[in-house]
Amino acid sequence: MKILLTISLALATLSLTPCLWDSDTLDTELRGLPDSFDLIIGRWHRHSDAYYQNRVAQLTVKPALELAEFDDLAVAYEHLNLREQAIAVMARKADALAVTPDKEHQYRYHANLGTFYAHSGQFDEALSQLHTAVEINPEAHFGRERFQIELIEYVAAAKKNPGVWNRSFLRHSGYRLPMIVGTHWMDFMGPVDDGIALREFDWDEAHMAIGGMLRYGGLEGAELYRALGELYLNKRHLNLAWWAFNRAIERGHPATAILKQGQRGIVEHWTKAAEATPTRVAIPTQAEYSARRADADRWLAEFQNAEAAMVLDGKDVTSNAALQSLLASANRLVPAIPHTPATKTMPSETKAILLLTLMGTLAWLLFRALWRRSGAR
Repeated sequence: MKILLTISLALATLSLTPCLWDSDTLDTELRGLPDSFDLIIGRWHRHSDAYYQNRVAQLTVKPALELAEFDDLAVAYEHLNLREQAIAVMARKADALAVTPDKEHQYRYHANLGTFYAHSGQFDEALSQLHTAVEINPEAHFGRERFQIELIEYVAAAKKNPGVWNRSFLRHSGYRLPMIVGTHWMDFMGPVDDGIALREFDWDEAHMAIGGMLRYGGLEGAELYRALGELYLNKRHLNLAWWAFNRAIERGHPATAILKQGQRGIVEHWTKAAEATPTRVAIPTQAEYSARRADADRWLAEFQNAEAAMVLDGKDVTSNAALQSLLASANRLVPAIPHTPATKTMPSETKAILLLTLMGTLAWLLFRALWRRSGAR
């Protein structure tokens, strides 16, 4: 029973990933993703319950809704964990679209409904809706929905076979994703080629898609943090990979043992590198991770508390000016801790010694060449 409960909780955490679409989506996308480190540790804004409760209160008293307002209301219900109401609103939007067809809103209808189904674990229904959405608008969300569909297929497969969790959704989908620390392939994360026809992919596109699913999906899935870690490992951004794996572990990823092994491999590489080349930058620790996460949670609490207070005062919190004011307030109350990545860097004295050694060697080689030339004459 305990194992079944653990798997059920993991599925709930991991499946909450596709993107939602409402009137906030485009504004948020235009602002872009948070800094990679802030995205991992959670120091980025998510609206308060008061924000969505206020939206529900405003829209439920309207006698008739515009097409975009159906999305706003449904997504607000979703953020408040009122999924049945969200799905019911989409049914009302379907009726409205039957009267007033609109291609863009037809896409949004299928995308949102598919997301609600995915969040509730109804994967077949979710995939049907999302495939339809992609057929209508293949480039929506900058093409992210291809990765969203593959992620849902992965979670559905893991529901039937928990062993699927042992490799990320990117590798399960067949993407070529070498992960090397130093000179060693991290084979415990999966073989380089196990018979799957490996697919090439655009790293920047994948990073934008996975970061976007975290940022715009409404809920944060552990598998997305794991996938981010693997992308960073692929580019040898070891520091970001270490932090991303830690966040996936914190979120309860079923492959925690594999992720911890990945972290140990990174730390062992750093430790050996520091022995060969002294560094003044400390290797991150679990204590530092906990402190950073607590800092991020305090920052988010300050943001949401200030936003809720504005809502209570009847102020408009939807404008960019209001958002910037709230962000500035949170930054002032919880200043960011400077992030210094653990890297293989050399002290200036070591660099100077190496430079002098190199110059001496070049001078000796030049002298030897000239001496040989004069002797030949």
